[in-house]
Amino acid sequence: MCQNENPLLQKVYETGFALDEATLYLDTHPEDSQAMEYYQYVKRASQSAVSAYEQTYGPLMINQVEANTWTWVNDPWPWEGGN
Repeated sequence: MCQNENPLLQKVYETGFALDEATLYLDTHPEDSQAMEYYQYVKRASQSAVSAYEQTYGPLMINQVEANTWTWVNDPWPWEGGN
């Protein structure tokens, strides 16, 4: 990871990858209780990472916008210096 990369976003990537891998494993090993425990663990870690990112930078995905108005377009666009 480069020094100028966002550590919160990196955590979102890492936990999302782990969650995807656990999901794929469980597709072929649905009775593995340790894998299910790991899945639950990385699911919570992924949710926590996304939450931490969004508290700092705003919604990561459009389906995370939770407001009475359409606030998605209120933040700066990437070409305007937004994240």
